[in-house]
Amino acid sequence: MPSRSTFMEVLVPAKLFGRSAVLTITSAIAMTFSSSIPVFAAGFTSEQASTGQTDYQSNCASCHGVRLEGPEAPALFGQDIMGNWDTAGGLYDFISVAMPPAQPGQLGEETYLNIVAYIMQQNGAKPGDTAMDTENMASIGLVAETKEGAAELALANQETAGEEEGDTNVPQAYTWGKELPKFKK
Repeated sequence: MPSRSTFMEVLVPAKLFGRSAVLTITSAIAMTFSSSIPVFAAGFTSEQASTGQTDYQSNCASCHGVRLEGPEAPALFGQDIMGNWDTAGGLYDFISVAMPPAQPGQLGEETYLNIVAYIMQQNGAKPGDTAMDTENMASIGLVAETKEGAAELALANQETAGEEEGDTNVPQAYTWGKELPKFKK
């Protein structure tokens, strides 16, 4: 139970200004803070994701699958996978030096940025008006950006559960010890 002094501290503003004024001020402050925090940072544009799809299909799909399902290499779909890199910058840093295996780091900055944008979009992130670049990507959280969209995609995948399931098992050596999510084709 709160102490008498704490209880009195809470009542003082209400007695001085009136309860409705305190509630109005508190609500206004809460709305100001909540409206300044974007739900999605929209760290890429739809053009980047569209170009990234072409780049991905040309350079990544043969190993990671046309729909990021990972038949030959790790899947690039799901919240667990997005959490492996934490930010778009982390994913970019990894793929820009390690991918594709036959030509690591040879695709160029713009191509890697576009591929990251495509992967994010396929994981449910929504594009915005600001293009992703090497300056802002470290502030784009992959899990946060893809969380709402991932839930929508999971629901859509459940609706097609009766359709043919493909084998998406990948050897654990490729998943860094994490279980891969089930992805419907």
